[in-house]
Amino acid sequence: MEIIYTKELSKYLKINEKKIYKLVQESKIPHIKIGGKIAFTREIVNKWILENTEREKNIYIAGSDDVLLRRIIDIYNKSGNVIAYYAPIGSINGLKALKENRATISCVHILDLEKKDYTLSYLDKYLNRDDYVVISLFERTQGIYTKKGNPCGINSIKDIAIKGARFVNRNFGSGTRLLFDFLLNEAGINSTSINGYAIEVESHLHAGIEVLKDTADAAFGIQHIAYILDLDFIPLWNERFEFVVTKEHYYSSHVRAFLSFFEPPSLVKHVKDLTGYNITKTGNVVYLKE
Repeated sequence: MEIIYTKELSKYLKINEKKIYKLVQESKIPHIKIGGKIAFTREIVNKWILENTEREKNIYIAGSDDVLLRRIIDIYNKSGNVIAYYAPIGSINGLKALKENRATISCVHILDLEKKDYTLSYLDKYLNRDDYVVISLFERTQGIYTKKGNPCGINSIKDIAIKGARFVNRNFGSGTRLLFDFLLNEAGINSTSINGYAIEVESHLHAGIEVLKDTADAAFGIQHIAYILDLDFIPLWNERFEFVVTKEHYYSSHVRAFLSFFEPPSLVKHVKDLTGYNITKTGNVVYLKE
């Protein structure tokens, strides 16, 4: 087993010593200490290089939950050697994962509460705007799920409060939760007036299933789930759903190949049913600072 030190590793990896010390400080490279000096095992470093090379070949997507996105990822993963992993952890957590380099792409839908519209203000709040590219994925319709026939006669968020309907909410930090809270505020409704506001589920599908099982009278989510589960749907809001990717990854061949699956001709070829989605701007670059 060959032991090497920082200077030798710097030459071996062709990076400066400051970068190696930073990797050590962040526990991103395996190392040991010998007599108080930082040292490395060449064999273990080679294994680390291989593992990170394999990781760079794959795509890690983190952010908002979307059933159509998941379907396209499944189709993409059957098409070649590169794998796209998807973690629906919510828009805000997705941006945090992107910033911490734990994700290649983040998928988000974050309403600008001050302007009451979809802007790029989240780039300035959570990231350094100029280091990222924003791509339009699609527009989605959000609204209220009720059982078939709408037995409670719910036609608005205010009705959920007035009629004491059993409600199930989306998880804190998700773009859908942010939107629902915004609509509550716009309607002048206190969250305490919603029966079940504190009951949370992690996805649109789970929200719809709670209504289907009759454990909830209403939930809030995307139209496509209501269509799949044959629920009634009251449309309330059209939103932008976007990809955010670092410039470095945006120009890489494997990410460009992945993004090509979201160009309208390819999308229509692979996915026939787009109820609740608008793909007229899909694939358009929303923000890129050259």
